[in-house]
Amino acid sequence: MKKCGCFEKNQWYELEKIVGSEYVITDQSEKDVQSIDVWWMTRYCFFQQENFPQPSVIVFPENTDQVRKIVQFCLIHKIHYLARGGGAGDGGGSIPLKGGLVIDLKRMDKIIELNERSLTVRVQAGILQKHLEEFLNRKGYTMNHFPASFNTSALGGFISTNGTGVLSSKYGKISDMVHQLEVVLPNGNLFKSLPVRLHSTGPDYSRLFFGAEGTFGIITEALCKIHYLPEKRSFRAFLLSNLQKGIEAGRQIMVKGLNPCLLRLYDEYDTRHILQKQYGLEKEGCVLIIGFDGMKKIVEAQEEVAYSILEQNEGEDLGEKLAVNWWDNRYRSYYPPLDYICEPWMTAVMDTVAPYEKIETIYWEMKKGVEEGFKSWNAIFHAHFSHWYDWGTSFYPTFLLKDFPSNPHEAIRLYNQILDICVQASIQNGGVVNEHHGIGMRFNRFMKDVSEENYQFSQIIKKALDPESLLNPGKLGLGE
Repeated sequence: MKKCGCFEKNQWYELEKIVGSEYVITDQSEKDVQSIDVWWMTRYCFFQQENFPQPSVIVFPENTDQVRKIVQFCLIHKIHYLARGGGAGDGGGSIPLKGGLVIDLKRMDKIIELNERSLTVRVQAGILQKHLEEFLNRKGYTMNHFPASFNTSALGGFISTNGTGVLSSKYGKISDMVHQLEVVLPNGNLFKSLPVRLHSTGPDYSRLFFGAEGTFGIITEALCKIHYLPEKRSFRAFLLSNLQKGIEAGRQIMVKGLNPCLLRLYDEYDTRHILQKQYGLEKEGCVLIIGFDGMKKIVEAQEEVAYSILEQNEGEDLGEKLAVNWWDNRYRSYYPPLDYICEPWMTAVMDTVAPYEKIETIYWEMKKGVEEGFKSWNAIFHAHFSHWYDWGTSFYPTFLLKDFPSNPHEAIRLYNQILDICVQASIQNGGVVNEHHGIGMRFNRFMKDVSEENYQFSQIIKKALDPESLLNPGKLGLGE
């Protein structure tokens, strides 16, 4: 694509005819915003005033038909494009790597239908999760999807990364919460999956778009499962002497089918960093916060058995106060002024998931790789285990360097060296590249390492759907 010629006045007019002149934006400030996310790399390069890919134009459609026309426009003029929701990803998944056009879906925030018999809600994909949840709460319902970027991310973004919220141990990932998808394909055609997810009427093709990060199509609408607001939701904290005891206690709770809505285990450093500094805990060890919700009698029965398991694993009951305080303020650590991105530090999250027999090895290999391998930089590693299943769990590791090279090329090399150590520790010990933040640009180079078969299959799908690689190129390691 040419840098200037693609958007001559007649082509601007074509876009304006689709969405209206006020929704075709070329302001430099908007281009800057659309060129960064929460990824350390985008912010670092931006503030270093390094050259970084930017779109030529941002378009704000309000419905699926307008998205289809914009996609057809890009196909005719051979313009690279991508869809963007809240822009709160941390891997460069919504960065316009080859410039071109950004389709910003924030105007597509409508609630189309609330079905109070089957307990579903049909919504446009640009709606912020916070706004969807507030609407449902007013009606007596909840979606129970509460990720850290709850306040800033759109539903379509969560679907595109197959995101996970803090209550996933009971309610699952976003792919467990969506019955039906509407997607604009790269050829401009509309795909709509069958109205139910569990069937034997051919493959469920909607699954192609969960975790595809907007490379196979643009999600415009979703039919989501909802729940009644719980009669009771309780939280309690326990202190374990070490990480191994905490993981084992959590495993026993999950494999025995106790169905906690929340299970969150902090390692020793995270316990100090978060629960001591932010919540006033005065004890050392690993804190596990557990929660149950639903009908009062069922919750109380689940609590009784789960608390007994924790006590059998030498867990010290810290009571409800700390846990309820955490729940009420659960987003605090991820926003200013407490989030690491507010500081001039180097940091990244490398969340992964693995079976129970693998997960602790991955943790210790990552920790060793960071703290010993980069000791000269006083590298810090800490983690919490936050999404549990009856077969395994995930953890959310963070590395932090408060001092790093002033030379941008040396800094970026160091950043990638640390990522290499952490991701390879996961892959080589039975884990995956990422659990819920996505691949984007940050983890591109690992996709072939984790599974050659999956990598080749994704290339086949991409070539079939988007043979010219115009849609969100350079993501998922597809190599366009």
